[in-house]
Amino acid sequence: MNETCISIRHLSVFYGKSVALKDISLSIPGRQITAIIGPSGCGKTTLLRSINRLIESTDETRVSGEILVDGQNIMDRRLDVTALRKKIGLLAQKPSPLPMSIYDNVAYGPRIHGERDRKALDRTVQDCLQTVSLWDEVKHRLRAPASRLSVGQQQRLCLARSLAVRPEILLCDEPTSALDPVSSQTIEKKLVELKKDYTIVIVTHNIHQAIRLADYVIHLYLGELVEHGPANEVFEHPKEERTRAYINGTFLADIKFDKELDLKGTKCPYNFVYAKLALDDLAEGNILRIIVDDPTAVTELPRGMEADGYEVLNSNQLNKTDWEIVIRK
Repeated sequence: MNETCISIRHLSVFYGKSVALKDISLSIPGRQITAIIGPSGCGKTTLLRSINRLIESTDETRVSGEILVDGQNIMDRRLDVTALRKKIGLLAQKPSPLPMSIYDNVAYGPRIHGERDRKALDRTVQDCLQTVSLWDEVKHRLRAPASRLSVGQQQRLCLARSLAVRPEILLCDEPTSALDPVSSQTIEKKLVELKKDYTIVIVTHNIHQAIRLADYVIHLYLGELVEHGPANEVFEHPKEERTRAYINGTFLADIKFDKELDLKGTKCPYNFVYAKLALDDLAEGNILRIIVDDPTAVTELPRGMEADGYEVLNSNQLNKTDWEIVIRK
């Protein structure tokens, strides 16, 4: 077992009057991939965004407890947050290249932190692009706008940009959910290679991805910590029945659906509109089961429903293309 890199003690997060995380205490090992799993709305992204204090950018947020990184409490208000975020990189769900060249995207972070030597920047850009297997694809067009890259290339560029400031920890918020299968496989392969040098924490709705990648697993449900431990133990011999049900896809086996809606072939935002119309026809407390095959809908539809006050009970992958989203009115 690798040494602890992140220690979370009695962490609770509130959005206004709503409790997002309830008294979470656990340790995350260094130089491994830790996967945070659980249904939509369970607090996965909230926990991830707490680790680099991005959670503070959300209005009416209150946080209590401690998060220790290498023994230092990062929740200390005297802490230099800029230095913290240099130490803890983030790869978001959707590629977000800056509106500048490929070269300047990677060089942006080092420049912000004071690097002015052109040769040093050139080395950093090449090293980081090589690390994410993008150098050979872009080395002759480094001054081209990053927006001209494919979506998969843009996500690898964002990974290179995160690595350019030499972080110790890399947070990944569903980093492949917006990518095609080939690009997803490339990102997964890179994360496995990077764990020898970085502590990686990944949020994923895809239980199969968690099984492929994770060395350590954290299972959350409705803001509570259900179970955590080495991946082989959690996946093969879960201690909690809720974990077993989530892994096996039987999480909602005993729930009666009041309406089912097949939205395969429907893209965002139309699937959200159709789901809202279906919910309008249901009584308070009724449950709607939705089937989608749009990767964007897997995350955006639950988030939109939660923002409108609906309860997302589960988001579960049924097969290679289809997902089940279950919502209570």
